[in-house]
Amino acid sequence: MDKHTSAARTAFRRRAAWLAVLCALASASAITARWWPEAPLPTLQWLMGLSIHWQWLYLCLGGVASVVWAALGGRAAWLALLVLVAAWWTHAPSAPPAAEAARGAPVLRIGTANLQIGNPDLSRLQQWLLDPASPDVVMLQEFGDDAARLVAHGPVRARYPHQVLAPAPDPFGIALLSRHPFTATDTVTTPADPRRTPHLRATLSWQGRAVAVSAVHPMPPLDRAYALVRDTTLRDEARWLAGAAPLGVLAGDLNDTPWSTGLRGVAPALQRASGLAPTWPNLGGWLSLLPLDHVLVSAGWVRVASAVGPDLGSDHRPVVVDVTPAP
Repeated sequence: MDKHTSAARTAFRRRAAWLAVLCALASASAITARWWPEAPLPTLQWLMGLSIHWQWLYLCLGGVASVVWAALGGRAAWLALLVLVAAWWTHAPSAPPAAEAARGAPVLRIGTANLQIGNPDLSRLQQWLLDPASPDVVMLQEFGDDAARLVAHGPVRARYPHQVLAPAPDPFGIALLSRHPFTATDTVTTPADPRRTPHLRATLSWQGRAVAVSAVHPMPPLDRAYALVRDTTLRDEARWLAGAAPLGVLAGDLNDTPWSTGLRGVAPALQRASGLAPTWPNLGGWLSLLPLDHVLVSAGWVRVASAVGPDLGSDHRPVVVDVTPAP
């Protein structure tokens, strides 16, 4: 190996090492945030919370860099890879999978979709809702007047006759559609606190059972106060669901990822029925980075299936899950 080749190899190994180490340190925030004291340094806690969300990016970039580093003789590369995998694995727990014996039981299909306010083409939303395999219950966020006109009349209304609609000109309009009848509904607003967004609560009758449903879309964590409101909203809804019915569902664009404080803070009362597949930003219908859209369920459910839904022309992809009562 000549001198120039050796120098190039060394430089490339150093760059790979730096990238692997930086990704490992950033991903490790998912581990350290669990024990970091919140009160003394709230701004640092908030910044750490923002860094937590990008675990898929850290794992992919850092994983490739670690392998390259190891191939070029880096002995510490596997330590960086170990940190990346350990941090990724600290996500909030998921609902238990259904056993084979439970797969013949009745299945409730739940969907959630952020429509993106101002989306000029809602035809794909209509197609999704009218598909024979469409969800039984659907939560819609960034729900404006155009979307309200679409779902409140015609074939969509015929398919989803039970609706709670709260359209808005801002990104925090919300809707709940169901093929099963509601026995109670409530639109929760807190005008005294501008950081809190409207959310919907309902109890529906399904297979002779009461199912409590909460549709939420908290503000993104623009600062530490917004992050606390998001986490508080999720905890409040978890408590309401626990008292409303034995079977509970919370769904929406939660502006949180499975590694962060919000979703981990409601476990084990609520667990993820949706997977870890990213849903935002929807780049061309094939690439996303953050799993922000979720379906959470109470302990009375087991998970049958979960998937990311079709491209609806939004910057988010929808999420669809199948759940059945635990035996």
